[in-house]
Order: sequence, then C-alpha cells, then structure tokens
Amino acid sequence: MTTAHAGGTAEVLAVLGHRDDGPVTRTAEVIARLAGGEVRPLRLAADLSPQHAARQVIRALHQTGTVAGVLAGDEMSRPVWQPVAQQSAKPVVLVPAGARRLPRRIRRVLLPLDGTARSAAAVAEAAERFARGGVELVVLHVFDAATVPKFWDQHAHAGQAWEQEFLARYCALPGARLELRSGAAAEYVAKVARTEQADMIALAWSQRLEPGRAAAVRQTVLDAKVPVMLIPMPADLPVRGQGHGATPPAPG
Repeated sequence: MTTAHAGGTAEVLAVLGHRDDGPVTRTAEVIARLAGGEVRPLRLAADLSPQHAARQVIRALHQTGTVAGVLAGDEMSRPVWQPVAQQSAKPVVLVPAGARRLPRRIRRVLLPLDGTARSAAAVAEAAERFARGGVELVVLHVFDAATVPKFWDQHAHAGQAWEQEFLARYCALPGARLELRSGAAAEYVAKVARTEQADMIALAWSQRLEPGRAAAVRQTVLDAKVPVMLIPMPADLPVRGQGHGATPPAPG
C-alpha cells in the first residue's frame, strides 16, 4: 500500500458493480482500517463497457490520497480488473468469487518472494505497513531446479542459517517467518495460503500477462480463496537494502 499525501486521509477505493459487492466492501474496510484511512466507493454503471469502466477505475486510483483499489477478481470481472491491475501504479486487491469472509482485521498475510531484491523492494512498503499493524507475515519462497540449495536434503542447521539470511536480506521485519517449497511457485501460493490460514496474499508482479509471464499471478488469482493484493513492480524500481537478484547461498 502506498502512503497518502501529506496532511491527507488515506483512501481505499472500493469498486462496486451490479453483483453482490459485500466481499469487495468488507475487504476495502479491512484494508482502510489497517491503513488508518477510509473507504471511497466507486459505483460502476451497469451499462458501462469494460473498457470505459477500467479507465474510470484507473483515473480514480491515480487520485492523490488513494492508497489501493479493491475489485471483484472473478472471471466475469476480468475485462475490468485485468487492465486496471496492469496499468495502476497503486496496489490492486482482487477479491475472488469464493472468498471467505474476512475478520474485522487482517491477522496473517502470505508474502511470496522470489529471492530478488527488486521484488522485495516492491513489497517493502506494504509489508512494513502490515507489520506495524500487528499482522503476521508468512514469507513463501519456492525453489526451482536451478535455485534449490545444497542443504535441501541435508542437515537442518544449514537450512536454519539459510532461512535467517533470506529473511535478513529480503524481509527483515519483526515476526516474519519463512516457508520453503520446491517446484513451481504457481502450484504453491494459493495452497500455502490455505494451509497457513492467511487472510490475504500480497504478490509483487511485473504487470505483464503475455504468454510465459506471471504464471504465479495467473494461478493464484484463479485458485485463491482469500483476497490477492497485486503490487506493481516498475522496471525502474529503486532497490533498497542488500541483494543482487539471487537467493542467499547455503552456508559453508
């Protein structure tokens, strides 16, 4: 989530359509409470084309003081949410059709990180806001065949040291803990969110959806049962802290 302008009130945009908007409204309320702001509803006319609706939402998101937008993330709403998510400079939260009701506050967020300083920098502000609000951060890192470290099938001590180094480098926030998996990230994000009983998933992404890109984002939005916050990762994003695009090596 971005920070509101100086002296202003943070606003979370709740994009309302002609179907059941309860989950969108409740999600926006929970996020606004965490941001110390308020909800600004945007009611889309039923006869508005998806293209015009998306442009209206993007204009509203670009207004000063808006920190995030919340939209229905079901398949029927894709013609609106997809261009919004691809063009917005602010985080966009997609509420899946099967989302369970959120508690009055967010207690646990799943934060997938790919082990690059760029993705860590993209989510840093949102992660810090979550942490300040008392939210538990569960960091998920999924190894692939090229990045799996030597300790994966060896003694636990090396693994613990590696995990500490990973968190120190990419998510050095109080209370954050790391979950590791091996395989394709797209297969694990929604699954781990369910196992960990996360209230939300926060994903950094490149805003590119052409074939071969954003597999984890596509699959997560399709499978998730909780809201998914998509945090844009601009190409010129300044990198904060350590890291040079690789996961920390196994100790020794």
